[in-house]
Amino acid sequence: MGTSLYQQIAQGIAEQIHNGIFKTGEKLPSVRGLARQQKVSVSTVLAAYGLLEDRGLVEVRPKSGYYVRHLPLRELQTPSIKQITTSPRDVTTPQRVMEVMRDAATDRFISFAVAVPASDFPVIHQLRKSFSRVVRSERFLGMGYDAPQGNEPLRLQLQLARRVMDAGILVSPEEIVTTASCQSAIGLCLRALVQPGDVVAVETPCYYGMLQLIEAMGLKAIEIPSDAETGMSIDALKLALEQWPIRIVLATPCYSNPVGSVMPDAHKRRLIDLLEHYDIPMIEDDIYGDLGYASARPKAVKAYDRSGRVLLCSSTSKILEPQLGVGWVIPGRYQEQIEYQKFINSVSIARLPQLAGGEMLAHGGYDRHIRYARESYQQRRDRLIELLAECFPEGTRSTKPRGGFVTWLQLPEGVSALQLYLAARRERVLIAPGELFSSSPSKYQRSIRICYAQEWTPERERAIKLLGELAAEQLA
Repeated sequence: MGTSLYQQIAQGIAEQIHNGIFKTGEKLPSVRGLARQQKVSVSTVLAAYGLLEDRGLVEVRPKSGYYVRHLPLRELQTPSIKQITTSPRDVTTPQRVMEVMRDAATDRFISFAVAVPASDFPVIHQLRKSFSRVVRSERFLGMGYDAPQGNEPLRLQLQLARRVMDAGILVSPEEIVTTASCQSAIGLCLRALVQPGDVVAVETPCYYGMLQLIEAMGLKAIEIPSDAETGMSIDALKLALEQWPIRIVLATPCYSNPVGSVMPDAHKRRLIDLLEHYDIPMIEDDIYGDLGYASARPKAVKAYDRSGRVLLCSSTSKILEPQLGVGWVIPGRYQEQIEYQKFINSVSIARLPQLAGGEMLAHGGYDRHIRYARESYQQRRDRLIELLAECFPEGTRSTKPRGGFVTWLQLPEGVSALQLYLAARRERVLIAPGELFSSSPSKYQRSIRICYAQEWTPERERAIKLLGELAAEQLA
């Protein structure tokens, strides 16, 4: 289930074009010559060149061969995020969040708005087979309630899986509590550890689902500035801890949503030191941690935690399928509180999805899918960056995430993200405006988040072009 050979060849040539090894107008190796060099068939090389042609990177000249068609018109700079920490405030998330979610759930829109994984990956068929096998062979009805921690085979596979060990975490199955999703795991942690009116430190911009949880529980949020590359500012967090009675830190250190940043290991160690010094816990959202494009997975903050203060939450929803409904939390010293909160909120979760998820982990399909997903999302990110450079007005900035499948755009002065959202919605194209990602309505009025998980089709590429045209119209 790995990336096809022709896709690997195409990606290698694309990287050489982007790095200037092959320049605009230069002839590329002949089909037969490249086939001999790569020790593949002529049809494989033709498929690779065809993919590059579809991406607009090469063109074929009759009786001559393939040539580099173009490079992106310009390099997009990284967005600048204001490094200002505000005071704690009540959270009021805009109703537009629900509007976006409702629209994205229909097939009437071309959606870049909601962070859901690709629907064209082979793993979907594997999941169907897993469910069929489990239904035929496993007992999942007439069992009563599961143990408070959740299904034991699933917890065993989570403990053995590379996703936990590669993150630098060593746990036993008894130290893992299954949940219905990552967000429900985060909700359990908040209910267990804070009370209405308490202050929660979050990075900004922040995933709107976290802000909605904070709002629903009557908590206050203090937004800690983040860097587009390195995530939450540890210096800003330290200053906030000195000034305000922060009870808990909530962050996504690995491939954050919506920015895509990765916190360096040195920052993670400093973060642990702060948690120790101020005697507070942290909820670590690690939902994108496995989706890095590099060969080595970044370590979780919890890998440096020696006193059990970090509660790591994750799920299969961004890697396999949200409908699977399998999440978990590694709660450290707060195990009893989390198990109790799970009991009083849901008693237990459905056994069948846990069994199917455990089977995926047990038989190697999960690891093969991870490799496939990483390579595919990197290619789709690269195509998005090319389209943004071609289609959006001068002054547009974009992050270039090293994992996950969302990117953060900062539009030029004079372009309103909300107006762009409304104009695009009228054309049946969905984006997520920046106002959704902060408790302050004045923040991110020129920013949008784009999800690039889905396969690039002519229709989706035209939708990006339309967004660029609508943004340019505001400057006219």
